[in-house]
Amino acid sequence: MSILIKNATVVTQNATREIIDNCDILITNNKIESIGKNLKTENGKPETIIDATGKIAMPGLINSHTHVAMTLLRGLGEDLPLQEWLEKKIWPAEAKLTGKDVYNGTMLGICEMLRSGVTCFNDMYLVGVDEIAKACIETGIRGSLSDAAIATIGHKLDRAIAFAKKWKGKNSLVTPHISCHSIYACPEDMLIKAKESADKEKLKFHMHISETRKEIFDCLEKTKKYPIDYLDNIGLLDENTILAHAGWVTKREIALAGKKKATIVNCPISNLKLATGGICQITEFDQQGANVCLGTDGAASNNSLNMFETMKMSSLLQKHHYWKADVLPTQRILDFATINGAKALGINAGSIEKGKLADIILLDGKAANMLPRNDLISNIVYAAGPQNVTDVIINGKIVMRERVIQTVDEEKIVDSFRQI
Repeated sequence: MSILIKNATVVTQNATREIIDNCDILITNNKIESIGKNLKTENGKPETIIDATGKIAMPGLINSHTHVAMTLLRGLGEDLPLQEWLEKKIWPAEAKLTGKDVYNGTMLGICEMLRSGVTCFNDMYLVGVDEIAKACIETGIRGSLSDAAIATIGHKLDRAIAFAKKWKGKNSLVTPHISCHSIYACPEDMLIKAKESADKEKLKFHMHISETRKEIFDCLEKTKKYPIDYLDNIGLLDENTILAHAGWVTKREIALAGKKKATIVNCPISNLKLATGGICQITEFDQQGANVCLGTDGAASNNSLNMFETMKMSSLLQKHHYWKADVLPTQRILDFATINGAKALGINAGSIEKGKLADIILLDGKAANMLPRNDLISNIVYAAGPQNVTDVIINGKIVMRERVIQTVDEEKIVDSFRQI
């Protein structure tokens, strides 16, 4: 299959962060074959030509921390602190979910993410994860998925490992990883075994960390160490470790995460909504060498899966926290949502370059909220939204064309979801 995108303004996200006007992109099979002006194909006409005049082509956004099926729980347990929200509302509700429920919740969440320009997401969940994988394949989105180990509610590590082995190498859109919920929901021996299993299978390891002040003091009381220090002490911190939240951290922990090249996923809207109080210091994590990414978290704590909103809030919180308008360049925010997300998940994507996976979105550059073009990156981070996403290409296939999802019937998905 070949696709030729013509006359776009291309935000390449390459090494020099080049932006090219009136540019074409040729896609062959699932990869980008060439980029340039007035491209010609050697083997006849491409199967599909997309006239992108007036549109912005950019790498798809990567949502690096989600619980996508929690669309089912959107609006449940509002205005509660995290632990009470989890223990009294969310976990009891999740205990009642069936695989069918999770499938429908995931399908709705994927439709929402596609409309937000997301081409890949990193998910942990505790029930029906095979159904999440099935939904990824049917819709055509890329997913890094895990069946989370959570000792406090009886979800054993054996299940997480079995899921990872089952899906490893099975489908190009689904990459399994191993996850544990948190240091407060999983004992030390489970955490250690989980990371050893991930390393043995050459997979990523994913967990929540340092989300609340209570978590910090509980960890100090139990281990005499701060959470990221503790993870390092038991061998869990390296370049294949993905840590979500990290809002309550010390300078030493920031430096340690950087030294070990760990991935830190900022989920600012979820943290603000749950009043966790901590602001993830992504500026310093980035400066120290950690791989900073962005995530929405689940639709129960956000309550949307809008990555444009997450980019904007991530930037604004850093300015607010440090009292410094230029503390973090806007370009870095876009990097976190594209290049760094691809690096975290180990996929050959995140930029529009020859040989990269064809995970590309098109935005309406002529929309009122995208004008004028004094600074295109600023427009993308601060002004753009799902309403601007017109087309989505994932793995070289058109998943959304002119705002219509091509792979599934969105109306039927909504109907099925409403019945549940």
